[in-house]
Amino acid sequence: MTAKEFFESAREASRDAERIRRQLEEMERRALSVGGGKSGPAVRSTPDPHRMEGRVVAYVGQEEMYRRRQEEDYELIDRATSLLYGPEQDGRGGLCAHLAPVYADVLCWRYLNDAPWRQVCRAVGYSPSQSQLLCRTALATIDDLGMVDEEGRDAISGPIPRRTGN
Repeated sequence: MTAKEFFESAREASRDAERIRRQLEEMERRALSVGGGKSGPAVRSTPDPHRMEGRVVAYVGQEEMYRRRQEEDYELIDRATSLLYGPEQDGRGGLCAHLAPVYADVLCWRYLNDAPWRQVCRAVGYSPSQSQLLCRTALATIDDLGMVDEEGRDAISGPIPRRTGN
């Protein structure tokens, strides 16, 4: 696995974690709303307790599945951050031990924050062409140093966890 593939996996984890965060917020909003409908107050007869129980069980199961996925996503993001900034994520290890911290910052903004180039450039204070060069150089350095191997193990934490289901 190349450094680019590793960080693209981390970017997808970042996107997925954000989708899950929004989904969980929506689920919580719906669970807390009275009636849960969009069209005003509902007129209902006495609810069927068996039907309600089934909905609660389904909701809890779905929420647990989302939270497990979100934890897997955060684990990969954390590992990528450690690869950039070191195990303590303080900028004294990882890629920062080999290149100036701005190289790690560019990868962090571009992949872990899933930022467009315009936002990356504002964050690091470089032009688009300079930022893209920093990105390519950082990825090449990670590959040259063997910080991520063919099986997707990073030098800090070991193998990248594989998602087992949705």
